[in-house]
Amino acid sequence: MMLPSSSSFFIACERQLNRVVGLAAAVMLLIAAAAGLFQVFSRFLLNTPAYWSEPLVRVSLIWMVYLGLMSAARGGALIAVGFFYDKTYGRMRGVLRLAIMLSMLTLFAVLAYYGWQAVYMVRNQTIAGFGLSASWVYSAIPVGSSLAALATIAHYLAPAKEVLTGPDPLKAT
Repeated sequence: MMLPSSSSFFIACERQLNRVVGLAAAVMLLIAAAAGLFQVFSRFLLNTPAYWSEPLVRVSLIWMVYLGLMSAARGGALIAVGFFYDKTYGRMRGVLRLAIMLSMLTLFAVLAYYGWQAVYMVRNQTIAGFGLSASWVYSAIPVGSSLAALATIAHYLAPAKEVLTGPDPLKAT
């Protein structure tokens, strides 16, 4: 399938953004693991708990999940309709793909809208033991869902075939 140059440019930009965001999600997982390990070390070996480590683990895991949403959306792994996809062909498959994309974009729009409302509501609160504004934590919702919406559009324009149909584990490769 040959894409127009603007679609190709969008796909290339999304691919690079997805790499950066995926790396950021991995870093968030690394931060959560390191802070959790330090908490255990500090509490049980030094007998002085690190009051900042638990909120750091929580914040980094929240950001990891919402940043990872972009990679899941790009791979088409959010709405598993493989059975229906395998049973449809031609125009009906195109209609199904469009319905999947529109439902995912609707979900991400709702998440972004209510996520920004949550950010606004908690703008004056801070995370206990961390001193960070709670709005920074809640901003993961609209940021992650907006990035996932971009990835959803990219997946619609250039689907990841291995996720849509999936490899057959019973066939020898």
